[in-house]
Amino acid sequence: MSDPAETQHRSMLPLLHTILLDVAPPLVAYYGLRAAGVSEYVALLSATVLSGVRVVYGVVKSRRLDPFAGYLLLTFGLSLAVGLATTDPKLILVGNTFVNGLGGLIFLGSCFVGTPLTQVVGDRFRTSDAGETDPEQALRRRRIHVQLSAMWGIGLLIEVAIRLVVIAKYPVDVANGVNSAITLPVLGLLVLATTVLSRRAAARVAAAP
Repeated sequence: MSDPAETQHRSMLPLLHTILLDVAPPLVAYYGLRAAGVSEYVALLSATVLSGVRVVYGVVKSRRLDPFAGYLLLTFGLSLAVGLATTDPKLILVGNTFVNGLGGLIFLGSCFVGTPLTQVVGDRFRTSDAGETDPEQALRRRRIHVQLSAMWGIGLLIEVAIRLVVIAKYPVDVANGVNSAITLPVLGLLVLATTVLSRRAAARVAAAP
């Protein structure tokens, strides 16, 4: 059986594909509606609903509600609640950004309570090596994912801080696009870093006597 870290980079590729599908359609919907003359508020709310439809579809298709799916549903629910609680587009952007910040806190919290979130995500997308019976291997895998989840948590919180500055300085139409332009490379770098760290961990395991 191959070491879990060895397959982690493969499991992150579907995650990156999922992230792109989560970010791109709402962004296209927002600017498409704005080009059609729809208000900023309605365009933002419509983009949020579109994101939620994809999340719900994914849960129904997989026929399971694992912690990662629960996390996605939670973020969608909070984003929709923000959109319905105010008609101020700026506040919607701020609220959605804080929802993303909650995601960063969840990643960090999972390092101390329960299963590290990157491990949950990895298990969701892995197609082989469904589990480990060796306690040493399981402990080693958890240590790797504690480091990865901490990296993701800190990275997402840094992204949130940058997004809040952008929202404060630019109009809604500009801030929405700039924030999406920030989100994609940040998540891409996190996925890349996860791949590199996982491969290094696998190499260390393979070299161990």
